[in-house]
Amino acid sequence: MQYVIEGRDTIFIDEIMPSVIHPRQTMSKREWTRYYKRVYNFSRAYPYALLVSKVIKDTDSLFVTDKMSKRKQERYLNKMKDDLIKEFDPIFRNLSLKQGLMMIRLIDREAGMTPYYIIRHFYSGATAGFWQGVARLFKGDLKRSYDRFGEDRDLEELVGYWERGEFEELYFEIFGQAPKPIYVPERFREEAASLQSPKR
Repeated sequence: MQYVIEGRDTIFIDEIMPSVIHPRQTMSKREWTRYYKRVYNFSRAYPYALLVSKVIKDTDSLFVTDKMSKRKQERYLNKMKDDLIKEFDPIFRNLSLKQGLMMIRLIDREAGMTPYYIIRHFYSGATAGFWQGVARLFKGDLKRSYDRFGEDRDLEELVGYWERGEFEELYFEIFGQAPKPIYVPERFREEAASLQSPKR
């Protein structure tokens, strides 16, 4: 431990991790079932949301650092799009509808951009409009911003567990086992490893 000496006193200094106290909840059996499903879906959706948002931020950073022209950006994005679709399309198709919609909300949280804006920014307005129409069919909205204090506060609570390194413990308490690791294509494994929930 670090310490400082003041006169004849030795004062030890340490950093104590914050504790979050959640109020005791009275929930019906149906509400607990919904909560358990939300925790499970989060365990599948959030790691992908973190990975996708990192790819977005890295791409934006590359464009700025290398001072790419619009034409070079388009060529790069077309190549990246083909690679991403080839590697991630089979994975995302295995996500349930609720997991996919949850991932969309969480990408917005992490990237600070709605999915509609991301698609329009990297591809085109027509493509963004098409996927917004698809999302609407499944009761989703690519234009709606993440609302951590309103509609998305339940997700924000789970993100808090993740960031404090408590999510695996929560998951274990519910399901009696650790969350299953997500499948990540080889070229993204190093990035994915850096996004794991911190250990307590």
